[in-house]
Amino acid sequence: MKISTFLAAFGLLGIVFGLSFFAIPELTGPLYGVPKNPHTVMQARYFGATLLAVGAIYWLSRNTRDDAAICALLKGGLIGNAGGLAISAWAAVSGMQNQMAWSSVGIYGALIAGALYFLAFPDRRA
Repeated sequence: MKISTFLAAFGLLGIVFGLSFFAIPELTGPLYGVPKNPHTVMQARYFGATLLAVGAIYWLSRNTRDDAAICALLKGGLIGNAGGLAISAWAAVSGMQNQMAWSSVGIYGALIAGALYFLAFPDRRA
């Protein structure tokens, strides 16, 4: 996989999930077993706005060739995705969310693996 493909996929995931949590949290939250009340809907909208911004950053950066910028994106993604993976795994194990939380664990894990791959093999970033 090329780095531009990885950044584009990362960006599209952020944009799609971000739009869904921002625009229709009343439908998206319950898919994960999150109760539908005004406070969780508001928090889901904040989450969606953040995912949308991160997705846009990765999507708009997909064609960069600046290695320092690519490394910064990958390292920043590692930090955010590690946090997301830990929270999603905790939510699934503790029962705070339903089995759909494991899909988030998988997505975060795949993004972490991709970032580690491109950081470990600099020649693949070219």
